[in-house]
Amino acid sequence: MVTIKKIKERVTETRWSKLYVSAGILQCMIVIGLQVSICYLNSSEADLLLPKNTNSNVLTSNSTEYIPQQAADRLDRIKWENIAFSSFQCWFIYMVFDATTYQNTAEILALAILNAACAILGALQVVDCIRWLRRLNQVGSPVGPLMIAEKLEVTLSAVLLVFAVIMSFLSFQMSKQFGWNIYKKIGADVRIQKGRNSLWKSIIQVIVTLLILPMLYFARTAGSTEKLFHFVLILYQTLQPQDHWYTWIVLVFIGVLLDIASSVLGLICMCHFNKGLKPFVQRGNRKGDLEENKKENWQIDED
Repeated sequence: MVTIKKIKERVTETRWSKLYVSAGILQCMIVIGLQVSICYLNSSEADLLLPKNTNSNVLTSNSTEYIPQQAADRLDRIKWENIAFSSFQCWFIYMVFDATTYQNTAEILALAILNAACAILGALQVVDCIRWLRRLNQVGSPVGPLMIAEKLEVTLSAVLLVFAVIMSFLSFQMSKQFGWNIYKKIGADVRIQKGRNSLWKSIIQVIVTLLILPMLYFARTAGSTEKLFHFVLILYQTLQPQDHWYTWIVLVFIGVLLDIASSVLGLICMCHFNKGLKPFVQRGNRKGDLEENKKENWQIDED
């Protein structure tokens, strides 16, 4: 069972764990602060423009007459993307503590990859902002708040890039620390180590899979009512140039990739579980298995 004492011990175990958690907290605070400011400025800019028009003909028109309405619609969408970014940072810092507490190498590496993906999405925000600034300037619309938002988005992109590099380096150091802990626990048996790694790599994927299981019910319902074509149509429309939910599209594709990875890693885990892996991953009150694990542990003199 996870306790405050255990979390404190794992976080302060080495200088790398201290730096890793500290960097994660600092990133979370800075990014959320910038995102909240950008969200406020985007909302202010949208209020300066003409009332938002949800007519599809207006939103997809190439006429410069409708640029303010199109910009207002896009800025309203960006507001929710800013909220999503902030929510991700809250989840990110939770996972930083979780990975450090459970000494999960796979989780550490997955967070480093997701952090790099956030840096890319931050750069896309800058490109999108510059695009709408240019279009609004063409028609003489007020762009004061949006110009300030652009500078903050450039700052955000730079911050995300710097932290992506820092967290990648710290993730590498943490993985070496966890590798040494694994060696002390289960020895140098490569076969057991590979099996253990496969198990932990699958856990985060399994969690994601469980969260989307309700979608299987809705997919089955749609199929039974002969509405499968609707799913294909939605995917097709999502990929159209006039669709402005850029961040959500990227997140959907990341989710699809995670689903595929979870299936593969889950199969690998099942194949390794009965090959000597089970005694090393027992938790809770299964004292018998834990005692068996202790008998097989290697005693290493750290002096």
